[in-house]
Amino acid sequence: MTRASLWTTFRRAIALCRRLVEAAATLAFGAMTLLFAYTIIMRYLVGTPSRWSDELIVILFLWVVFGASAMVVPMRDHIAVGLLVDSIPPRAGHWLTVLGSVVAGVILLVSLPVTLDYIAFLWRERTPALRWPLSQVFFIFGIFQGLAGLRLILSAFDPYKGDAALTRQDEPT
Repeated sequence: MTRASLWTTFRRAIALCRRLVEAAATLAFGAMTLLFAYTIIMRYLVGTPSRWSDELIVILFLWVVFGASAMVVPMRDHIAVGLLVDSIPPRAGHWLTVLGSVVAGVILLVSLPVTLDYIAFLWRERTPALRWPLSQVFFIFGIFQGLAGLRLILSAFDPYKGDAALTRQDEPT
């Protein structure tokens, strides 16, 4: 297997993972909508507020936002400050973008053990209504941090981008 075909296979696997995460996020968002309607009905029509549904909506929101941001949202749609990159020649801007991606990715990956350690520490705390361990609720932060770091580093060295890296696109073609 050549290096190019290996990279193509890797990109296809990532695209499949993205589609699966996008489907899961869509289902979770639908569940949030139904839970929100249930909460309104219980509070205003029945007169008995539902604590567990409020809590589950917040947990699902955290997982949808951070899960989708780590896997589904294209790099070009993330917040970027391009003042410096836009003010220098395109070739230098490309290399500055590569350097920035690598530095940010390395920082995220190097600090990941500390984040995971803190998340593991949260096992003793529980959510008020559902009594779920906070380590399970906030585990998405560790997933996000690890995937975002890997994604930044891989996007910096993607051979299919070339000078197109200036457009900050990372979608498979």
